Amino acid sequence: MTIKFSSRLGLLLLFLHVTAVLILSVTAVPLIFKVASILMVASSLAYYLARDVFMFLPASWHDVLLEQKGVKVVTRDRSSFLALVANSTIVHPCCIVLRVGLGGRHLLVSRVVFPDSLSPGEFRKLCIGLKFAS
Repeated sequence: MTIKFSSRLGLLLLFLHVTAVLILSVTAVPLIFKVASILMVASSLAYYLARDVFMFLPASWHDVLLEQKGVKVVTRDRSSFLALVANSTIVHPCCIVLRVGLGGRHLLVSRVVFPDSLSPGEFRKLCIGLKFAS
């Protein structure tokens, strides 16, 4: 299943980062710390937009394939890896929070998939497959 541009994910990221900047702007910290924090939030927004929304970076997930042992993920640079679907994966008709464990790593990797990033049939198939996988 090829993952495409998701305007919903882009809007969600933009909303969350703008909210963080607004909260930072009203705090009582020195101006230099506010500016530094706002720059970090802006760089975070740029990174996640480039990786997850526009998929410009080599580490962007391009394809997600359900398999017997887990999920096969193909990145933009055509490298692939097999990951185990975690029990904390959230499957909902509005979105999927795909949490996978990579071999040998203790931390889980999470990606959010909205219905507009897949065709309707592929999104439904992914939802059903993940419900039974986790």
